[in-house]
Amino acid sequence: MSVTVPLLINGEEKVSASTFPLISPLSHKTLWSSSCASSSDADAAVASASAAFPTRAKTKPAVRRTILLKAADLFEERAAELMDVLIQETGALEQFATLNIKVITGTIRDVAGRCSAITGSIPICQAEGTSALVLRVPYGVVHLIRGRYAYK
Repeated sequence: MSVTVPLLINGEEKVSASTFPLISPLSHKTLWSSSCASSSDADAAVASASAAFPTRAKTKPAVRRTILLKAADLFEERAAELMDVLIQETGALEQFATLNIKVITGTIRDVAGRCSAITGSIPICQAEGTSALVLRVPYGVVHLIRGRYAYK
């Protein structure tokens, strides 16, 4: 297959000059290639996410819930396709792939249901005459780098 999975940075797909093959443990054939992210790609992704964060932080719980429920619906609609990819990419048994899709969909729906439940609290303070208010607000951009490991 001659497909290369692109990076997605600032809503735009970018196929990098450097790629690596994704080889099926079942067929031992290359399924597709994946773009490699450079340091500048990672910096651009963090900058894009940071720029989008103030708007995202103001998003109301109902909007977030709607987005997550739509994602869960899409997982269910494309379950057969997603299971096939999971089986081909990882060599998972069909039962394991089915379980994963159900768990992922259930987790997304669970998180969607919690969107309106995230609230602050008023703790009891130790010092007399003092009070406190704990607010829960979006944290910000989190950057994760996942490496690729070659096993021989």
